[in-house]
Amino acid sequence: MPHPVAYAQADAPARPFVAALTELVQAQADTTGFVTLPRWAEILKRHFPLELLDPDHTTQ
Repeated sequence: MPHPVAYAQADAPARPFVAALTELVQAQADTTGFVTLPRWAEILKRHFPLELLDPDHTTQ
């Protein structure tokens, strides 16, 4: 069986997607209707900042 660190490294690219989806599900549970588009946009911006779209941006 691979070491747990190997799993963590393999899952790293999926973390923002999982975090955004988890937050969306929680926001949906906190409302009586649907999550509004502005709220969904806030969640996306928090997990996928615009600077990540800049090809010159690096995380190192």
